[in-house]
Amino acid sequence: MTSALSTRASRRSVRKFLEPAAIAEAVAIEEAIVLPGYRALGTNPAVFGLTNHDFHQVGEAWRRHRAIVERLRRMYSDAVAAELSATPRREAAAAPGAVGRSGQAPFAGAWPQPVRAYRSMQTRQGAQASAESKVIAAVGFLLVAMHAVTDPTNCGTSSPSLNLVPPSLHRDRALLEDVLSRAVESFDAARRSVLLAAIGEAGESFEPYVPGPGSKLWVIRYNPHSLRTACRTIGLGDIEARSAS
Repeated sequence: MTSALSTRASRRSVRKFLEPAAIAEAVAIEEAIVLPGYRALGTNPAVFGLTNHDFHQVGEAWRRHRAIVERLRRMYSDAVAAELSATPRREAAAAPGAVGRSGQAPFAGAWPQPVRAYRSMQTRQGAQASAESKVIAAVGFLLVAMHAVTDPTNCGTSSPSLNLVPPSLHRDRALLEDVLSRAVESFDAARRSVLLAAIGEAGESFEPYVPGPGSKLWVIRYNPHSLRTACRTIGLGDIEARSAS
């Protein structure tokens, strides 16, 4: 009995910290998908039928995520510094200038799969696609990202790097469901097709981020089940949200 209690206590005392790679990945997705998605939504109110209240809420969401990015950059710098101080041998191997003045995470071209998928989609559309289609596709990727991105800056812990389970972005999900449920109702077949295609492609790119048993601690935790529910709420029906399970 005592042994079992000691084992459980030992497990509870083990702290999990976000590694620099996990933070860097979150920065990339926030900057390449989330912020552009909200910008596309806010700068094209007519496409989505935004009310003045919607417009204000979208602007607030953009500013909130801009602040999240800045905090993630600081967390990245702190995490790298902690790793180097804990393991001196890594300091010699670390590339000079790994963390810039802004604390922005380096990638050297190795962008996360969702970012590559988003950029590939925009490139494939090229000049043949209308500006409206690109905007709708950007918002489709944003919707999926909101069912994958978590907020490690809102964990209420003593350390900005400590995150047992970063919370989901429920406020963003609710906003997008409210806005898109009215937008989809007015969409014609062509607009719905663009939105569905973007959601499908984004879902496939986030598929590897479904947390599994014993998975490492990551900021990106894709929940295809909540995405399916959101799409039904919006009026898109039962979409095929990709899942590793």
